[in-house]
Amino acid sequence: MTNKKIEEYNQRLVEVNKMENFEERKRQLKELARQVGAGQAKYFVKGNEDSLSELTDNIHYALQTASMIDMCRTAAKNYEIASRATKIAFGSALAAWAAVLAMVLIAAFTR
Repeated sequence: MTNKKIEEYNQRLVEVNKMENFEERKRQLKELARQVGAGQAKYFVKGNEDSLSELTDNIHYALQTASMIDMCRTAAKNYEIASRATKIAFGSALAAWAAVLAMVLIAAFTR
C-alpha cells in the first residue's frame, strides 16, 4: 500500500467515524476494514459502540502496519542509493590520491 493510499484510508476513517447514523457507520467501517485488511471485531454480532471501537482500532493497526512497511521499503531503497553513492565517492577519492601520487612522482623524477 502506498503512502498516498494510506492517507486516503486514514481520511476516510475520520469521515466515517463522524457519521451520525449508527448502521451506516457500521457498514462503512466493515467495508473499510475489508479494504485495508483489518480483522473484524470479535464480538461484532452485538453491533454496539464497543464493537465499532474495536473495529476502528483494528483499522488503525492495519494502517499503522502498512505505514511501517512503506517506511521500511523507502529506507531500503534509500540505503541502496546511499551505498552506491559511497562506492562512487570512494572511487573518486582513490582516483584523486592516485593523481596526487602521480604528480609527486613526476615532480621527483624531473628534478
